Amino acid sequence: MSEAPRDPFQKIPLWSVRQIALLIYFHDLLMAAAAMAVVLLGRYRFETKATPYGMIWEATLAFALVAAFVFPFFKLHRGVWRFTALNDIWRIAQAVAATSVLVLPLLFLVNRLVDFPRSAPVLVIGLTVLFMSLGRVLASGLASGDVRAALSLEDRSAPAMVLVGTEQDAADFLRENRRAALPMRIAGLVTPDNRGTGRTIDGRPVLGALNRLTSILRGLSERDVQLPQVVVVDPRPSRALLEQVVGAAGEAGVRVARARSMVGGAAALAPVQAADLLGRPPRVLDPIRALDLVAGKRVLVTGAGGTIGSELTRQILNYGPERVILFDASEYNLYAIDRELTESGIEVPWSVELGDVRDQGRLSELFARERPQVVVHAAALKHVPLMEANPSEAVMTNLGGAVQVARLARDLSEAFVFISTDKAVNPTNVMGATKRAAERAIQALMVGGKAKAAIVRFGNVLGSTGSVVPLFERQIAAGGPVTLTHPDMVRYFMTVQEAAGLVLQAAALPQEPGSAAVYVLDMGEPVRIEDLARRMIQLHGLRPDRDIILSHTGLRPGEKLYEEVFYAAEDVRQTLADGVMAARTDPAQWSDLQEAFDGLMAAAQSRNEQAVIEGLMGLEPGFCPDPRKP
Repeated sequence: MSEAPRDPFQKIPLWSVRQIALLIYFHDLLMAAAAMAVVLLGRYRFETKATPYGMIWEATLAFALVAAFVFPFFKLHRGVWRFTALNDIWRIAQAVAATSVLVLPLLFLVNRLVDFPRSAPVLVIGLTVLFMSLGRVLASGLASGDVRAALSLEDRSAPAMVLVGTEQDAADFLRENRRAALPMRIAGLVTPDNRGTGRTIDGRPVLGALNRLTSILRGLSERDVQLPQVVVVDPRPSRALLEQVVGAAGEAGVRVARARSMVGGAAALAPVQAADLLGRPPRVLDPIRALDLVAGKRVLVTGAGGTIGSELTRQILNYGPERVILFDASEYNLYAIDRELTESGIEVPWSVELGDVRDQGRLSELFARERPQVVVHAAALKHVPLMEANPSEAVMTNLGGAVQVARLARDLSEAFVFISTDKAVNPTNVMGATKRAAERAIQALMVGGKAKAAIVRFGNVLGSTGSVVPLFERQIAAGGPVTLTHPDMVRYFMTVQEAAGLVLQAAALPQEPGSAAVYVLDMGEPVRIEDLARRMIQLHGLRPDRDIILSHTGLRPGEKLYEEVFYAAEDVRQTLADGVMAARTDPAQWSDLQEAFDGLMAAAQSRNEQAVIEGLMGLEPGFCPDPRKP
């Protein structure tokens, strides 16, 4: 059985810290005395008269005695040697210079400075600094592997920062930024506990423990220390740590940043964002699987101008497709992604195709001309309240359009991916019901077809059009209020990059042609929407309920307090892909669904809203419409 790793935050007994400080104190006094003795002995080596050993003893003891009172004033004994930098050397020089000046009156009282060389006070400063610094620099260099990186002066005109993390994480952050010569000014370090309080790391004081962050920031502000941001230097901070830091900094009116990936040898700073509060590591796309799926293929992306579709396009283009066809009903969205790709200098050929997935003739012509081998269907109407008010439109796009694309892909393509939603599980709104009906229709249609198919259920995508994060950002920027429907509402969240990566990951998983599995990303624990709103307010250095008011408007028609990602009857298993789970059920026969499907589409085309709702309930028996619908 392997030995358990040592807890880096394990508390060190207080007596050992005091003992180390005492050893440093006596080391410095010894080095000071040795430097004075060497200076005087060296000076009289070049004189013809006898060496005044009595004066040398008196001067050496006097210098050590004055240093014993001066050095603690400069807190030299509190520095951690393995984190020594030029800031520490500068403090040593100041302390030694003060000692050299103050020793003169004492020597005058002792021996009237008889035989004491006038050059000694100057020479002893340099030698004492050298003696005292040598051990520190060697310890820092051995610990970091780079002695030169330990030597750097900070820019006093740069914005001040408070670092949050372990001593080692802070030292690594400072060392990397010194190598890049980035301007910074560190007010101090806040650690997970108080074991290092009062000591210095790399010349910066340890101000206290994390549970005192708010009072520490307020104290610094009272001393006129400007703090534009707190920087979390932990490379893999937990959700709990980030929430604690964001909450404390928000109370003090201070913004929070993270030290992220290394850029040019320095840790880049980036604001903490809503995605950082998900409480799980980001899921990473397997590039080998994506390469096998996309490389050398003609790929069609429907809804290519939307949030998910455009990110899918960016990721697909990285894997060397033969050609990418971007299809969207929105002229502006299509224009925007086309301009972005043009300006980025992408070498892979692409084309933009304006059209609606409802238009069977347009789709048939496009498939016949482009012969796409991989089809990613991201086109959809997804805004829940709007779809409640316009059920016919939701049915014709989310169900009718999906079925038309799936029919063409089944016989003409190699792979087809349909993007669904967690709202399709036990749906209570029209949008979720249309997506669930599309899931069942696609699974039935793919039986016996040429293409392998995947259905991907998303949670809420952070930053997507119509999601709560952009809404909260706009409301915070406007000064509030931030509107919430219900204080107990929770949702699963994923990033745009994770959502697009999941699509490619699911499509690339081994699967037999003529079948369609449902795939879901492991999104960790659901997030309470009100907690997310409060954290976002604090990320702006503002205080919820004081600087920004939160108001509750009540659940909208079709909304649930919580979402589900699987049906009880589904066989859920982990796949070969990181964090991707598969849910399998026996698909329905298309012959059993076709009559209900045709009737529903006829009702939608005639805009018979009541018949549409009844048709959705017939096609998806689990659909329970919200009785609050107007």
